[in-house]
Amino acid sequence: MLFLVFSLIFFISGGLLNYIFGVVFFLLMCFCFYFFRDPVRAIPADENIILSPADGTIFEISDIDEPLVIKGRAKIVKIFLSVFNVHLQRAPISGKISYVNKEGTKYLPANHPDACVKNVQNLIGIKNEQMYILVKQIAGIIAQRCDLWVKLNQDVVQGEKIGIIHFGSQVDIYFPEKIKLNVAVGDKVTAGITVIAGRQ
Repeated sequence: MLFLVFSLIFFISGGLLNYIFGVVFFLLMCFCFYFFRDPVRAIPADENIILSPADGTIFEISDIDEPLVIKGRAKIVKIFLSVFNVHLQRAPISGKISYVNKEGTKYLPANHPDACVKNVQNLIGIKNEQMYILVKQIAGIIAQRCDLWVKLNQDVVQGEKIGIIHFGSQVDIYFPEKIKLNVAVGDKVTAGITVIAGRQ
């Protein structure tokens, strides 16, 4: 929201001072409104599936030990968000927020191999009677900020908005490896729409 306010102020101020500045700040304002868009989506409600937490492109899928929420072998799906993607994150499943933490100190490019470990990030665990997952909001190199809109022990509904990352970034999702994967590297995914995985 602050980006929108500042861009509007700069547009008005720049327009009063100089025509060229006015045009530049008008384009900046338009981009900010475009970037922070919040399109209406019809979310499929199904307790047996895991929806994508973010818009973007899958650039890695691997198996890993996840000790915080999954507490065992898990699959990790990494999603790269360009500045042209919607940057809102949504709950992949319905359930209770079982884990919340903030980690990292760096601001590497979002698709850097070490970004998921070293970058500033919010960790969000969600669990219900059927499954449990971990979502990571990972800040990128540009705006270096991710906002989390949920709290520990809060109930969330599948597809509910849980946060936003400002400008280019990365979102990772972890889930037990026994759950059937439904996507591949290179796939374009949509938050609250694309089925990442599902129970067999």
